[in-house]
Amino acid sequence: MRAPDLFRLDGRVGLITGAGSGLGRAYAEAIAEAGADVACADLNVAAAEETVAYIRSLGRRAIAIHVDVGDEKLIVDMTARVATEFGRLDIVFANAGIAEKREPLIEATRATWQRVIDLDLTSVFLTAREAAKIMIPRGSGKIISTASIIGFVASQDGGMARAYASAKAGVVNLTRSLAVELAPHNIQVNAIAPTFTRTGLRDGWWKSQDPTAIAAQQRVIERSVVKRLGEPEDFKGVALFLASDASSLVTGTTVVVDGGWLAI
Repeated sequence: MRAPDLFRLDGRVGLITGAGSGLGRAYAEAIAEAGADVACADLNVAAAEETVAYIRSLGRRAIAIHVDVGDEKLIVDMTARVATEFGRLDIVFANAGIAEKREPLIEATRATWQRVIDLDLTSVFLTAREAAKIMIPRGSGKIISTASIIGFVASQDGGMARAYASAKAGVVNLTRSLAVELAPHNIQVNAIAPTFTRTGLRDGWWKSQDPTAIAAQQRVIERSVVKRLGEPEDFKGVALFLASDASSLVTGTTVVVDGGWLAI
């Protein structure tokens, strides 16, 4: 197969959670631009519809699905709907998640901890489980989740992203575990670990014009090797690589896209 053809996704179907904005939208656009039909799931279904409109403008099929990934039944229903409406499911991005508000450990609550773990880790497990039910009988599939560089190192603000950091570290090792289990079924399981990126996470903290946020952004930029924050567009290439035949020998890996953050 010619190298460019390895990245084509014609005839395949992808499902992305958190597809209404940020990284999720970038992932959805990337695989649609390579030929895939896409189910765009998001808590904000209006935002998901905007992603759908773009994908349909490419001549691809697309649907928007309302989902709260903290609700197991909605995840089950989401994947079942994709299989019913498209007849197959080849690619899943378990991307949706949140970060907790920053607060000292002695003020943190179990409820906040549990909500972050549920949305950032348990939802990845559930999405992968339901996708595997469809992929295993077909003997192929790609499951990709969104981890974080904060799954490898501590947060830059005194460890206050403790639930987020724990969940993302969990995603890294869950990726390894699922890759081993699903390898006999020709299903590759990988993750993407972004750096600090201008998305809606933390209420858009990394793209906010609030003076406190700007100061935090500048500290991160100064610490970064490439001297800038990430943009959702920076992740289209790695998303397409992991979703396509180009990565057929890659599994159990978390691909770090961090502008050299972990190098120093």
